[in-house]
Amino acid sequence: MISAIAVAFTSICKEVKAQEAPTTSKYGWGLTNGISVNNFTYDQPHNGLNLGYTGGGFIDRTLGKKNRLRLRLNVGYTGAGGQLTTFKDDTRYGFDNMFTFKNVKQSSYLLHSVDSWISLFSQKQTKNNWKYYVGVGGGMANKFFETERYQKTGEFITGIYGTVQNQQFTNRFENYWFNGNLTTGIELPTSKKVNFIIEARYLYGLSAARNNYSYIEFDGVMGEVRTNSFQLSVGVRNMFKAGKPKNKTK
Repeated sequence: MISAIAVAFTSICKEVKAQEAPTTSKYGWGLTNGISVNNFTYDQPHNGLNLGYTGGGFIDRTLGKKNRLRLRLNVGYTGAGGQLTTFKDDTRYGFDNMFTFKNVKQSSYLLHSVDSWISLFSQKQTKNNWKYYVGVGGGMANKFFETERYQKTGEFITGIYGTVQNQQFTNRFENYWFNGNLTTGIELPTSKKVNFIIEARYLYGLSAARNNYSYIEFDGVMGEVRTNSFQLSVGVRNMFKAGKPKNKTK
């Protein structure tokens, strides 16, 4: 009889303790920042890399009973773009229409944009409470500003040679474009509240960032270019606070 009462009492204590313990939230938030190495697609020759900054914030939610999937919505800033080399066609200025490629202009375009994207991650936790994850997603970049840093070398006028370099504001690229992304990362526990994350991401342009580029700027040979980026970033991730469950009453 006494043993039966003891078993019943132990069972009740365990149930009360489980009801009083706070539940684990499935929602999290985070902040990231890092560098973005950008290039234009190789549909056109004579292009190269440039360097920009990337940073932003996100919210996410773990999915499934085993918490092996995570859905993330991210909004932030990215300095996209790349380098383009142009052989100038000076016939627009009334010069001889014989195409001689006298002037060469090397330009690095930085496309300042707001990026928003959604990704689905598959994650796994190790025995040391580290998490590593990989995911795919897609999003849209909205350009709000662009700059061109250029160096122009050549025979500007017959017999006059030289090199000039400068930076200017331009508006040659689309106001928005779509991209897909592949992300991999690790999450390291640092305290009870905040985890440290390291991520590598590749953004692939799905639509044109510029529709009318040609390295010889000549009608009939112009085409589209897209912008791709490899991003390396660090940041923090935290879980939203979860309220205590209400005691069940019968």
